[in-house]
Amino acid sequence: MSLLIDKLLEARPEIKTSKNPMHLVVVKAADDEVLSSVERAILEKRIYAYFIDDEKQLKEKMSHYDIADDSFEIINIADEQEAAFKAVELVREKKAQAILKGHLPTGKVLKEVVNRETGIKKADTLSHVAVLSMPSLNHLIAVTDGGLILQADRDNAKVIIKNAREVMTALKVTPIKVSLLSAAETVIPKLPSSVMESLVAEDYQEQNDIIVEGPLSIDLSLSKESAKEKAYSGKIQGDANILVAPDIVTGNVFSKSLTLFGGSEMAGIIMGAKAPVIITSRSSSFEEKYASILLAQILMLDAD
Repeated sequence: MSLLIDKLLEARPEIKTSKNPMHLVVVKAADDEVLSSVERAILEKRIYAYFIDDEKQLKEKMSHYDIADDSFEIINIADEQEAAFKAVELVREKKAQAILKGHLPTGKVLKEVVNRETGIKKADTLSHVAVLSMPSLNHLIAVTDGGLILQADRDNAKVIIKNAREVMTALKVTPIKVSLLSAAETVIPKLPSSVMESLVAEDYQEQNDIIVEGPLSIDLSLSKESAKEKAYSGKIQGDANILVAPDIVTGNVFSKSLTLFGGSEMAGIIMGAKAPVIITSRSSSFEEKYASILLAQILMLDAD
């Protein structure tokens, strides 16, 4: 059984008995890992699916899966860009509540999401939030941004924090403790990201409903023993639940290292649009895709 899925369900147990399946649009759905994850979600009555792809190819793939006829609709579009446009259109028309990327490049989906005239962008900055379970921790953590923003500045760092906070709030995490990751817990003048992080942390000092500290090392962020050993005086004592990476390389390597070599599991979602956008790595397992669908459904519980 998946530790991550267990923790997601524990966070919002009401989702187990939800009577309203999420309407999920799957772009270029003729992919085995995608169909495996969607099959499980449909069997559990979590979603109703709009499958967008070449109808003949898709039906051949779907013949190997147990997907009830009344649980989906096929939209026959073979072209990748047209399929992505249609997926975003379904969200705009409020027919779909979330998007799952299938077998097509990420850029083609995001191009339609951020289109100024026909897109569904609601924030100035989109960001990727990875929610992870770690065998060594008893709580979920969010790592951001390892998928979209190359290097955060002072302004979009706040949007990154806002997007991650929305995810963790939906998971009933409290208090929100945000660590702005760096090599040490002191400002290094020759390391611009650490200077920026100290300014961002200052911006949150007067807010009582969120704790943001940085620059902060990974050991002080996640190890209570290290925080005690180093006599760190901050409010984060190895119990951060949101980790903000200084750049995309750090965030990507950190989260993938945890899943590939640390026994962790991950659900990934893009925030900042009018609907959650699920874009997982091509190497992601169907369990990761399913966990990401579950995370999107949890976010929908609190949607207006």
